[in-house]
Amino acid sequence: MSEGSTENPEIRSILRNILLFSIALVLPGLQWTLFGWLHMLLPVCVFYLLGRYGIRSGNRMVLSSLALALLIYLLARRVDFFLLSVSLLPVSYVLIQSARRRESPAISGLKGVLVLAACWILAFAGLSIGAETSFYAQLLLTLDKGIGEALQYYRTSENISSDSLLLLETTLQQMKVIIPVIMPAMLGSFILLITWFTMVSGNKLVTRTCGWAPWEQYRYWQLPDKLIWIVIISGMIILVPTSPMRSFGINVLILLSIIYCFQGLSIAVFFLEKWNIPIFFRSFFYIMIIFQSFGTVLLLVVGIGDIWLDFRKLHQKPEEPGD
Repeated sequence: MSEGSTENPEIRSILRNILLFSIALVLPGLQWTLFGWLHMLLPVCVFYLLGRYGIRSGNRMVLSSLALALLIYLLARRVDFFLLSVSLLPVSYVLIQSARRRESPAISGLKGVLVLAACWILAFAGLSIGAETSFYAQLLLTLDKGIGEALQYYRTSENISSDSLLLLETTLQQMKVIIPVIMPAMLGSFILLITWFTMVSGNKLVTRTCGWAPWEQYRYWQLPDKLIWIVIISGMIILVPTSPMRSFGINVLILLSIIYCFQGLSIAVFFLEKWNIPIFFRSFFYIMIIFQSFGTVLLLVVGIGDIWLDFRKLHQKPEEPGD
């Protein structure tokens, strides 16, 4: 199937897709502790529907699912969760349009991140209507209260030694100071992860089911070399004694570190596939390298080092027949 062609869905497929997507929209709002992880899949679902069935047919399925989900949310009086779910969807439209224009993963990802960030700002503003404090301030207060309750629990516990209690108190007190400073980077990290996951997963799904690839395979993705200058400038800003400037530099540096981890992971995928590592060992490696702090640092170092070392040799010019 070519890039311009789309699948003409049957009635059964339409109803199935609407029902499944509606369930994915509703479950996080009804029981977030069990199904909150489904929020990560919502943009992927929209990207897949738009990529497989086209903007017109896919959009009808999405809107029908949203109407059904809104009805359930109104009955359950959880419209705030519906607003949060809806804020995750526009990024899929931006990404699929960018993919059809044959824009690079870096440009597409940048557009997706900006749109998702704008949607979250609007969602936070909407959730702040009628409240004494903004939703962002409420979030900070909730985290601060949670840390305080954890600190109080450890202080009253008889199973913790005095040395361990001192260490926990020091750590939790530091968290109360650091979290308000890096909260923008924490929210930005979720935006980056959702956009990256949508692009990688959506690219794989659409390529397998539709016969056209929105972007090249993930193992070939590469960031612009000039992006490293923002890392250098952010590192210099951290040295500025002014507190707002330092906070800005710290948040930017955290976000860029995550972006370069994505590049480091693409390099790891490249060599694992090049060496034909069995899928079982490959999955084990992914889990270890992502969830271990050393693995994250390794991905960051590899991602930045690729700027100068070009591990995958993507910048090498092909040899001419006469050479």
